[in-house]
Amino acid sequence: MFSRLHLLPNSILLSFLLQNIAHVLADLSPYFSDKKFDNGEYGSYPMQTFHSSDIVAPRINILSSSSRCDDGSYILITPRGHRVPDEARGPMILDHRGDLVWAVTGYEQTYDLMVQEYAGQQYLTFWGGNDAIGGHGAGHYYMIDSTYKQTSKVGAASGMAADLHEFRFTDEGTALITVYDVHQVDLTSVGKSKDGYVWDSVVQEINIYNGELLFQWRASDHYNVVDSFHDVGDEGAQDTPWDFFHINSIEKDPWGNYLVSSRYMHTITYINGTSGSIIWRLGGKRNDFKDLSNGRATDFTFQHDARWHHNYTVISLFDNGAQYPSHDENAPYSRGMKIAIDDEKMTARLVTEYINPEKLLSSSQGSTQVLPNGNVLVGYGYNGAFTEYAANGDTLCDAHFGSAKSFHTGEVQSYRAMKFNWTGRPNTRPSMAILDGSAYVSWNGATEVHQWVVDNCDYEDGEEESWRPVINAKKNGFETMIPLSKALGPYIRIAALDKAGRTISTTETVPFDGVRIFQSDVAPLLC
Repeated sequence: MFSRLHLLPNSILLSFLLQNIAHVLADLSPYFSDKKFDNGEYGSYPMQTFHSSDIVAPRINILSSSSRCDDGSYILITPRGHRVPDEARGPMILDHRGDLVWAVTGYEQTYDLMVQEYAGQQYLTFWGGNDAIGGHGAGHYYMIDSTYKQTSKVGAASGMAADLHEFRFTDEGTALITVYDVHQVDLTSVGKSKDGYVWDSVVQEINIYNGELLFQWRASDHYNVVDSFHDVGDEGAQDTPWDFFHINSIEKDPWGNYLVSSRYMHTITYINGTSGSIIWRLGGKRNDFKDLSNGRATDFTFQHDARWHHNYTVISLFDNGAQYPSHDENAPYSRGMKIAIDDEKMTARLVTEYINPEKLLSSSQGSTQVLPNGNVLVGYGYNGAFTEYAANGDTLCDAHFGSAKSFHTGEVQSYRAMKFNWTGRPNTRPSMAILDGSAYVSWNGATEVHQWVVDNCDYEDGEEESWRPVINAKKNGFETMIPLSKALGPYIRIAALDKAGRTISTTETVPFDGVRIFQSDVAPLLC
């Protein structure tokens, strides 16, 4: 799976320099079914650092792998948790081997990294802000283009705080967002004050360009608080609002209606996009559907990430099956689900379950993504793991980025794990460090680099044609180590080449006092 063989470049000149091909990587390979990893002997969040970058990357444990997971797309996660240091928290892209592609920090806590299209261009989008409020957050949504320039910082409308759970673009060029708003509600039905307070779940559809509010829906206007599965406990006052609904996903269909997931109602709600009235409910105390699967299609609890598929006849979701890590009423495991919906006959049927081989149970967060090739990627939220399944539920690829010992503790987590195609062309140059006679080179976010070529010249400011290639090394990780014992010097740089052998960019020029070696079968090109 981790081939380190290096291909010759397409450049005719470089083809004459075979004798200097290097293939030593600075990256540490992932672990493979390593029991010490999962026992926590390497820590809760095993990491690696680099010479040419200050990025801190996870070193994941691959439990199972398959070529069927290598579809050319990338894995997107947002690691965080008690044992993930600040310098390692943030949006992160990994390739199918588990090697780092891109990472950034500085956005506080981050959630929900994905690729979305707006105005004909692709963007990385995510939420960043303060998630210490308890189950939701107050922050902003960010859009980053293919050069990794932040182009937009989006907030909620009406002076409200943008919540972490959802920032989903529509085909109309708008965005669906979640908001948690303190709202006064009569709570006498649950033994509290008539002038009680809740964290009201709010759906907003906004204009991405100017932030204009286009649609708004409040759960408290349509749901009775007695239908909640979340005990009010000591909450319900103005300084301790009760989160009775807990919205965590929104999707809009071509008819302008909204599909909303409520964790604490155990319900997927279909909402009229004009009036805001409820069309139907799937699951929970007010379920409108006849379950054709002996209850297994509608018995999901504390779920996340409800999405439409198959011409709006199938819903996928992540069924957590638990509110707390350890509780008598927990399900035996979490599962990804596909549920077939017939909204004329009002029936629901379980199509497929996606169950981790280790029967993981995640008490919060999580995602179920149906991929273009039919595979299904499940992210385990509160547990640092993701698994890709075949459409029929067979496990294909399974990986941990946190130790199994850290599961159920909050030490290592990622709100969702998703896969997308992405082309990154950074507006920076590749980075290089020289240590003990070797060069270490990386380029954060670059997806088109196929190989690195060490160039040298006798002059620091030599013209482009005066540089000559010396060493070729195939890129197969975030950072590549290239021995420089045969570099000509006295000045070197490293060029990034694509698959066609074209130079994309180069590092800065640096002095290097290397050994001048010429072989008889290769005529040196003097600059």
